[in-house]
Amino acid sequence: ALMWRAIDVPWAAHLAYALIIAWQVATALVCWAGAVRMAIRWDAPAAIFARAKSAALAGVGMGFALYAFGFVVIGGEWFAMWQSKDWNGQPPAHLFLTLAGIVLLFLNQRDEELPYDLT
Repeated sequence: ALMWRAIDVPWAAHLAYALIIAWQVATALVCWAGAVRMAIRWDAPAAIFARAKSAALAGVGMGFALYAFGFVVIGGEWFAMWQSKDWNGQPPAHLFLTLAGIVLLFLNQRDEELPYDLT
């Protein structure tokens, strides 16, 4: 009943696939930039380290958005991906969303100054 939603134009399906891959590459690059920024500021005061987390938050947010909207909403609900035994990517998407959500919660926690023992 939902076959009218199918993409039956090969170039459009290839374009969508290429856009997903490009988004994943961009997500990885932003996450790596965030990890490097955080590593460089590991011993910085809490306020500086907190600002260094912005790229990591953006990268994980990009990944969360791709899987939430791209795979769960568009793929799962609009294209009824859940009906396919071969192409159902919803279980892995939900796993990724859970992990990304935990990372987002962890990164969004407030950073406090650690006491230094100078003795």
